[in-house]
Amino acid sequence: MKEFFLFLHVVLATFWVGGMIFLSLVVVPYLKNKPEIRNEAFQEVGKRFSLYGTFISLFLLLITGLVNTYLLHGGFRRSIYEKLFLFFIVVAISLAHDLWAGKKALYSEYHRKWAKWLGIANLIISLMLVYMGVRIRLGL
Repeated sequence: MKEFFLFLHVVLATFWVGGMIFLSLVVVPYLKNKPEIRNEAFQEVGKRFSLYGTFISLFLLLITGLVNTYLLHGGFRRSIYEKLFLFFIVVAISLAHDLWAGKKALYSEYHRKWAKWLGIANLIISLMLVYMGVRIRLGL
C-alpha cells in the first residue's frame, strides 16, 4: 500500500513538473515564431494542461501527499508543514495563472506578461517542492 501511494505521488509530480518543463522548453519556443497559430495553440494547450495538470494532478497530489504523510512518516512534522505551505502557494499561483491571466492573455499584453511570470514562479516553486519531497523521503 505504501509503495502504491508513493508511486502515484511521484507520477503525479512528474506529470505536473515535467509538463511545465515541456511547455517552457518545447512548446513555447516552437510557437514563438508562429504568430498565425500561437494564440490559439496556447489557449488549447493551456486548457488541457489546466484540467489535467492544475485541477486533477494538484488535487491528487494533495491527497497522495497526505496519505504518504501518515503511511511513510507516521504524521506531520515541520518539513511537511513547510512543504504544504509551498504547495498551497503553487495552488494559488496556478489558479491565478489558469483562471485569470492565462484566459485573458489572448487579448492583453498585460495578462500575457502576468501569465508568463506566474508560470515561471510556479515552475520554480514546484521544483523546490520536488527537492523538499526528496529530502523528506530521505529523512533529512
